[in-house]
Amino acid sequence: MKLIDAFGRIHNYIRISLTDKCNLNCSYCNPRNRMNHFYSNRNILSYEELYQLLRIFVCDLEVTKIRFTGGEPLIRKDILSFFEMVSEFKKERPFEMGITTNGTTLEDKIEKLYLYGLDRINISLDTLEPQRFIAVTGKDLFQATLRSIQKASALFKNTKINTVIVKDINDDELTNFIDRFINTNLNIRFIEYMPFSGNGWDAGKFISWEEMKGVIERKYKLNELQSDGDIAKDFLVGGSQLKVSFISSISNHFCDSCNRLRVTASGEVKLCLFSSPLNISLKEMLADNSAADGEIAASISNSLKQKWYKHPNAEELVSLNNNMMSIGG
Repeated sequence: MKLIDAFGRIHNYIRISLTDKCNLNCSYCNPRNRMNHFYSNRNILSYEELYQLLRIFVCDLEVTKIRFTGGEPLIRKDILSFFEMVSEFKKERPFEMGITTNGTTLEDKIEKLYLYGLDRINISLDTLEPQRFIAVTGKDLFQATLRSIQKASALFKNTKINTVIVKDINDDELTNFIDRFINTNLNIRFIEYMPFSGNGWDAGKFISWEEMKGVIERKYKLNELQSDGDIAKDFLVGGSQLKVSFISSISNHFCDSCNRLRVTASGEVKLCLFSSPLNISLKEMLADNSAADGEIAASISNSLKQKWYKHPNAEELVSLNNNMMSIGG
């Protein structure tokens, strides 16, 4: 059974949040009252429940790509044991597995993750200035992140750096990122600043992908590439193997080709990054063992009938109660 919404869009990509907790406090992500919203451990999906849910998505709903997110997924206790468990299933039913991380605790885990079948890795890094890193994230972990990026690029063919650009915060570093990584085969993805609850979004801090591209092209030639998906606008920096991409979620959305579904750390289903969770609890269905896998799959499939064709404009999004930490990005 394929996951198909009311507009005929096939959903074969699932993003699952492993925890809503994070060891950083990035201003564009964490709400101002962030200490009041964390789930207790008993209220998030256990590893056994996550494993069962993963099997349902792959075996019953024909999902081919799963990305694990957070919060920061790698700070969850015994996280490598979970990926070891998943690796055995992945040998049985291959699917593409990725993770999005801030990289601060990745260095000593990355070889095991590679061994356990991780295919893709995205590392968030919003500045190349150590003191600014502390100001943006609240922690002095810049060097740890850089070491993780270096190790990831050596192991994975398509390591991506996710950089959220905010005007008057880090928009002066666009070409600095290219200067720093020009001799690598990384993929730097510049992401438009998106509105979430309490993250201080306003139009004056927003810079569109076209503005970013214009700044970069004053120094570097960008050669457009055939994108491997519908999300990013991809370019190769002239004379190098460095790939630069732009994620235009606000100024030029890609809702018409959306193929993804999100599951929060507590087992709620989100049909869109910006929509409220649905009134179904996968945690309850998985925990009491009263629902068969097929019943859970049908519930998820039926939920897609409620999906928007596109998300509201930025001004409306600001008023919605969406917490980036619990969504999973």
